[in-house]
Order: sequence, then structure tokens, then C-alpha cells
Amino acid sequence: PDTINKIIQAEMDGCAAVVIDCMGDPGVKAGREAVSIPVFGPCETSVHIAATLGHKFSVVTVLDNLRALFENMIAVYGVRDQYASTRSVNIPVLELEKDSDRLLDALTRESIAAVEEDDAHVIIFGCTGMFGCAEGISAGLAAAGHGDIPVIDPIPATVRYAAAMVRAGLTHSKKTFEFPRDKPLTGYSIPRAVGVAAE
Repeated sequence: PDTINKIIQAEMDGCAAVVIDCMGDPGVKAGREAVSIPVFGPCETSVHIAATLGHKFSVVTVLDNLRALFENMIAVYGVRDQYASTRSVNIPVLELEKDSDRLLDALTRESIAAVEEDDAHVIIFGCTGMFGCAEGISAGLAAAGHGDIPVIDPIPATVRYAAAMVRAGLTHSKKTFEFPRDKPLTGYSIPRAVGVAAE
């Protein structure tokens, strides 16, 4: 609920768009219902970008237990036919910044394996905490003979995509993401969104 609160507050503060900083895309659809400005999830945005950049893509994430999450989201987002695999570096989110060399080595190893074993044509980082690693992974792929493989760092890609949509004057369809009707929410204090319909 607080994510939705922050999305509503962002619109009230004059923001032109919102990007959620998590590859699980939490609150994205509900956020789109609550405001008029566009709301973007890095997973949804990244997989659609990847689908335009290559025939198959792989997600390289933190832990193996996220494989089912990504497989479900990729199916919902309609790009299952272009999904090659999910691989993990086996480093928990809260440890990503503790040892950058370990992270880069693991990301490089799993990205190369995704290309060579899973036939991935594009690599997507499966955690926004991997921010800033794309250049290093591209170099590692190039050293292994795969310099033609795009590497998507979800946060900068999604922020730039959001900026492009704002410049194009586009936002989400209210036919799809209709404003919710006004109703009491016990236990939460959420500001009234600008377009919420009255009962």
C-alpha cells in the first residue's frame, strides 16, 4: 500500500512518470489505476525491450528461487516464446554491494553460460541492485567472443523508456487501468488520487 501511496504522492508533487525500483514490479498495475501519469516496472519494460533487440533473452538474477517468479511474469507480459532462461549468481540482494568483483565474476560467468548453453541473444539483469554492471558484463562477454550480445541494466533502461513515453505524450490507457472507485481502506492512509471516481 505504501508504494501506491508514493505513486499518488509523486503525481501530486508534479512528477511526469514513476519507475518502480524492483524487478518484481510491485504495485505497478495498481499504481497505474491510481494515477494519470505513466507507471513503469523494470521487469515488464526490460523484457519488452529485449524482445525487440533479439530472438531470445535470458534473465540473470540473484537467487535460484526467483526463477518461478520470472517465468510467471514473462508469461503474463506475453513474451514467453522469446524467453531462453533464468540464471542466478547465488548472491542475496543485501550482499550485492559487499564484493563487486565477486558479483561481476558471477554475472559474467552466468551471462556467458546463458549465451552458450541457453541460446540467449540478449541478457537482462534480474535485480535492480545490479545497477552499473552492464559495461563490465559486456566486456566479459566480448572477451568470450560474444561482443554482439546486448546487456540490459533495467533501471537506466526503464528510466530512459519512461522519459521517451513522457516526451511522446503517452500514458497508460484508462480503458485498461481504470481509476478505482472511492472506498474506505481500514488501516491505511492513502491520499485521494486525482481521478478516483466517487461512489
